[in-house]
Amino acid sequence: MWSFPFGNKHTPIAIDLGADSIKLLQMRKMGGRLSVSACARWRLPESAHHDAAKRKELAVCAVREILKREGFRGRWAISALSCEQLSIKSVRLPHLPEDELAEAVQWEAKERFGFDVGPGQLRYLNAGQVRQGAETRDEVIIMAAPREEVELHLEMLSQMGLVPQHIDAQPVALFRVFERFLRRQADAQAVSVIVDLGKAATRVVVARGRQIVFVKSVDIGGRKFTEATAKQLNLSYEEADELRIRAAREHLEGSGSEAKDQRPDQPGGANSLSWAVRDAMRSEVENLGRELALCLRYCAVTFRGLRADRVTLTGGEAYDSAVAGLFKEQLKIECVLGHPLRGIDCSAVDFGSDRRGTLAEWAACTGLAMRNADAKDIGQEADHGEHRLSA
Repeated sequence: MWSFPFGNKHTPIAIDLGADSIKLLQMRKMGGRLSVSACARWRLPESAHHDAAKRKELAVCAVREILKREGFRGRWAISALSCEQLSIKSVRLPHLPEDELAEAVQWEAKERFGFDVGPGQLRYLNAGQVRQGAETRDEVIIMAAPREEVELHLEMLSQMGLVPQHIDAQPVALFRVFERFLRRQADAQAVSVIVDLGKAATRVVVARGRQIVFVKSVDIGGRKFTEATAKQLNLSYEEADELRIRAAREHLEGSGSEAKDQRPDQPGGANSLSWAVRDAMRSEVENLGRELALCLRYCAVTFRGLRADRVTLTGGEAYDSAVAGLFKEQLKIECVLGHPLRGIDCSAVDFGSDRRGTLAEWAACTGLAMRNADAKDIGQEADHGEHRLSA
């Protein structure tokens, strides 16, 4: 763990390179607690979404400008490769000492991925013991990226004026932000399900206690929801996107944006706008819901007795009450908005228009910023169970 040798110490800049926006966040330790010292968000123009070269050029210029004017200290940075950039596979291996397990994972990666896996391209998580026939084996989640993907990522950070200190895996960063609330002995078997709803895809992370046991990326996200809304209501993509944003905003304003453990699963009562959007999106959301149900079923069968009673939603699409409502219909599980910055002092910064409820879209970025912070330095509130992802 990173130690903080001085009274005030800034963490490296966390940068989350999302499909439709880039978020930067920096924290500092003051008096034994963490606070956010700087934050910024830049949204990619819709016209550049399908032009990789233009997207990179705009992103580099935007981040360089942000670093000049937004009060970020230093240029050390922590970022992550997304689930879409990573190849992720679960394998079952005999129970081995850690050094032998690392060698076995390296061999499995060479066999299973269609590219050479060298140093700095591989990370694995031991999800725990599972039964395979008459044997007991370890389920291991392997995450690897092609060398070219890593080099392009590092090149972009360098062009932005940042010095990479660590490249994390997005699923690990997502879980880290909530793992801090799982410190009691009773939490050792707590089941946590994080569903990160992005513009291009949805990430699913399942954990038991403080151990991730399942990771998957599903190629369904806000863009498909908007396209379905546009088609059903005969609107342009831009009009449908604005309609969805307006419906989500009206629901949050009506339910109280800072309510504890918000439940975004109830459309705005008699609000015809919410129901129209909900019906238009139903088919795509139900497709995603079926994928999520399969993930939970796999976990329940593979890790016997592993069953969730709550799903925590994060990401920019998490505010859509229609999505959460349809999830609940399919899964019969409570859906709540995640609050990644709960217990961390944010009084020195202004998240602007992002201050919608729980700041759920900042989960991955917050997890990156917390990578080098000791758990005891993260401002934890009195724990009455309300912060936990699942009972």
